[in-house]
Amino acid sequence: MIDWYLVATSALWILGASILLAAFSYHQWLAGERGRRLRDQWRERSWQRASAAGMLLFCLGFGLSEGSRWWERVAWLVLATVFAVQGFHALRQRDEVSTAERSRR
Repeated sequence: MIDWYLVATSALWILGASILLAAFSYHQWLAGERGRRLRDQWRERSWQRASAAGMLLFCLGFGLSEGSRWWERVAWLVLATVFAVQGFHALRQRDEVSTAERSRR
């Protein structure tokens, strides 16, 4: 019988890892196109949003499926919460910048 819970939670961390890989690849390419260092690209809001989303899904998937001890699950879920807050702040920062730009017009 297929364990659908394990399939769903494994899909979360695989999706998170793929988002991280795609974001890293894109920002590495973008750094090359712009002639900037990769470290400078990591300061961009687009990297912060994508990395936070990828890490949130990755940690959530591991927290819900892979931890065999209670403290492992708690650690993964705490990390997921940290990345959720980081992603929320990255999204909110974008809104504040957009609001500031609109008020100047």
